[in-house]
Amino acid sequence: MSLAAAQKPTFNDAPQATHKALFDLSNANLSMADASPVDILLKALNASKQPIISTSFSAYSAVLLHMVQSVRPGTPVVWCDSGFNTAATYRFVDQLTKDLNLNLKVFHPAISAAHLEARYKGIPEIGSAEHAEFTKIVKLEPFSRAFSELKPDLWINGIRREETEFRKSQDIFTWDAARATTKVAPCFHCTTMNLVDYLLEHNLPSEVEYHDPTKAAEHLECGLHT
Repeated sequence: MSLAAAQKPTFNDAPQATHKALFDLSNANLSMADASPVDILLKALNASKQPIISTSFSAYSAVLLHMVQSVRPGTPVVWCDSGFNTAATYRFVDQLTKDLNLNLKVFHPAISAAHLEARYKGIPEIGSAEHAEFTKIVKLEPFSRAFSELKPDLWINGIRREETEFRKSQDIFTWDAARATTKVAPCFHCTTMNLVDYLLEHNLPSEVEYHDPTKAAEHLECGLHT
């Protein structure tokens, strides 16, 4: 699968309707099933007035961030910093923000990591009511706040079909009813090796020490996309 395409979008000046998908998502999924991620981005961004891209700054995050910057530089990058990231991840954030000139928008929990550590005596046990509450505090509430402040009509995200059972039921283009936003996952059909190849081709860094305290394992969800 080729991850790149040559042309940049021509922007549509027509006003966008609220609480409505940017275009026919079913038709777009059919017509772009074999398209490159950059062509998928072009399709979505041509229709969008207020896009955002969310990122975790995990191992392959540089791929999609680089693509979006190549197509529409300055697109707001939403990062919900739980406060529980590794030192390597924080250094990675600084490096990518500088190297790619990201328009980074950081959203923090309303309660500090130190306070949460004291409250729960560490990170709560996976599957417990305390862990569900912890996840809401450090990830879901900051993300909801990001949407309230930025009011995007397009949410560019990095989910891929091969990652979890839930994601196999998703598609390239979907409608997030709770947030009234069109979602696009340009790398939905990409494999891990596709992403590795892109990193190598563009001399982009990876972050192998990333850890998400809201997820029990890589094959499970934290609630952001469910």
